[in-house]
Amino acid sequence: MLKIRPFRGLRYKFGTAGDIALNVAPPYDIIFDEWRDRLYKRSPYNIIRLIKTREEPVDDPTSKYARAAEYIDSWTRDGILGYDDTPAIYVRADTYTVNGESKTRYGFIALLKVQEFGESVHPHERTLTAPKVDRLNLVKATKTNLSQIFSIYRDPEGEIQELLLKAVGNDPDIDFIDEQDIHRRMWAVHDQNFISQICKIMEHSDIIIADGHHRYETALSYKSYMESGRTGDDEPFDYVSMYFSSANDKGLTILPTHRKVSGVSTYNQSTFFTELGKLFDVVYIGEADMYDVMKTISENFEHNNSYGIYTCDGFGTARLKKPSIPKDLDVNILHDVIIEKLLGISREAIASGQNVHFCKSPEHAIEDVANHNDQVSFLMNALMPDELFRTVLKGVRLPQKSTYFFPKTMSGLVMYKIDRASFG
Repeated sequence: MLKIRPFRGLRYKFGTAGDIALNVAPPYDIIFDEWRDRLYKRSPYNIIRLIKTREEPVDDPTSKYARAAEYIDSWTRDGILGYDDTPAIYVRADTYTVNGESKTRYGFIALLKVQEFGESVHPHERTLTAPKVDRLNLVKATKTNLSQIFSIYRDPEGEIQELLLKAVGNDPDIDFIDEQDIHRRMWAVHDQNFISQICKIMEHSDIIIADGHHRYETALSYKSYMESGRTGDDEPFDYVSMYFSSANDKGLTILPTHRKVSGVSTYNQSTFFTELGKLFDVVYIGEADMYDVMKTISENFEHNNSYGIYTCDGFGTARLKKPSIPKDLDVNILHDVIIEKLLGISREAIASGQNVHFCKSPEHAIEDVANHNDQVSFLMNALMPDELFRTVLKGVRLPQKSTYFFPKTMSGLVMYKIDRASFG
């Protein structure tokens, strides 16, 4: 059973912090160093200073976390940040364009009482090791959830969606267009009837962590770390800040994450394609338009496991000869059969960041092979929400970076200070 609750969000104060659009940032894990530098320059209060603090030459391993804690403390003292007066559930709307189509995804932010994976909370990806250590050190230092974990739930009758749409009738508390041309809006909803209905409906839901596996595992670790100080059954460290969105919302978009392979000393292109051809129908194309290749592999994708392949000699496609019914997930076949068995790359190597690299852009996946930075790339179809739930609720955890939920949530709209003041 899920337990969610409203909270007094810690938020930027318009009068002192300035334009909220100057202070927010995407999730830390997609921000490269040049982007971080731009965000530093954008505002002295940009949340990048908290979520991905810049390291200085004189730093020891803990300095950046202490510096983040100092920022959040001083900003709170100076009135840059402040608690909302009463607990709320924060309703979100993100309007964006993908593949030429305009969409709006609705969701809400609340606190979730953390529990071990497998009951009502389900991971869908394996995780990398290093980010979990980094995020735990940051939470210990700041005692704050600076960003939301992104989860999806099923709402086939549209009960919650109807409540959210009613809640967004008034002018939003936050309204701006970000640097990716995404229209971001948020409403702080304090109405007790709305809150109780949301909490009640969600009690018997299953949620899948869409984005933020490392942060959820960090929340579990932080709870264990704080356990010795427990004084009751409902401690602030029992909760984590989460963004919930319906898998049935037409505004939900899942994009594929493509794979690039490098540094495999035993890789031989001719041998690889010969072995691949025993299990897959392989078509060599050579020079081709990337979008034509993507269109080809998307044909009948509901029933077939198909991939685009790019080597220094050009394009090819591979379609599994005997797919299961219903078909196994494309990403599982790619990793279990092609990457692990045919290329001989272990899960341990992938978890530690070796050999397999992940790429949101198919153009980059192709460019890096053409420039001989990688040996071979695999272009993917996107997962569908139904097949994701069907697989994950069986206890299957997918390979790292199996999905790309677009758009990403924003850091800095509302934060959860892990103390009793947040409960109201």
